Amino acid sequence: MLATPASTDSGHGRKRPKLFRALGHSEPPLMVSVDGKPCQRVDIFKHDSWAATAVYQASDGQKIVCKFNRQSPIGLLSMRWLGRKLAKRERNFLQQLQGVRGIPEVFTSVQVNGHECDYAVAHDFIPGKPLSLSNGVRRDFFEKVEELLGELHSRRIAYVDLHKQENVIVGDDGLPYLIDFQVSVQLPKGRLGDQLLKMLRDGDLYNMDKHRWLHRRQAANTQPFPRPWWLQAHRCIGVPLRTLRRRFLVLIGVRRGNGSASTELAPEVGLRV
Repeated sequence: MLATPASTDSGHGRKRPKLFRALGHSEPPLMVSVDGKPCQRVDIFKHDSWAATAVYQASDGQKIVCKFNRQSPIGLLSMRWLGRKLAKRERNFLQQLQGVRGIPEVFTSVQVNGHECDYAVAHDFIPGKPLSLSNGVRRDFFEKVEELLGELHSRRIAYVDLHKQENVIVGDDGLPYLIDFQVSVQLPKGRLGDQLLKMLRDGDLYNMDKHRWLHRRQAANTQPFPRPWWLQAHRCIGVPLRTLRRRFLVLIGVRRGNGSASTELAPEVGLRV
């Protein structure tokens, strides 16, 4: 899953401005302590507006992924509170799902220079590669994804972010793993909560089925089932905004060409091609 950081060649733009980096001009620390175990940074997976994610290695060879949430201010507006909140909620999701096959082990403490880093969340490194970079998966892979989603949904948790293939890891054991619970949602019992959970659950299953179709379309003359209405409505807003964002990043020199993430300097590992 480790990848060589993108170089500043003619195919890539420059580093993002401070405003669009979770840690501003800084990078994830070179050394951290995870549950009391000293670890050294060996790679940076991505550094976007919301978080910087890096992989660390302990002296015993164990690899750990640390995500450092937003700390850089927006103008005079502090974002430290947001970083703490995002780390706390993602850690909470991972803790609730411990013991579920396909969920990485979560750690309780990340320290930097002896101080608790409350805007960071750490979990075990999953050997494998993102679904987006996988040429093929085992026959029952997506059935295993569906089982994994069922475990989440039974706990009233909707994953929400499954449209990104980068969030699904194809483990070296051939099994699926879910990472990045930053935008996941847990809904309370009740009429409204039940309706929202069903809506978001249908979105998770739609995205899973879409990925299954994309990976098997050469072998089967089928189409993914219809997109839920709320996802269709979201696309009507999200696609123009995403296009505008890409054009802006090209305008300021962060990306090249059509604004594809792969043209950005050191994009997330799942997009490096």
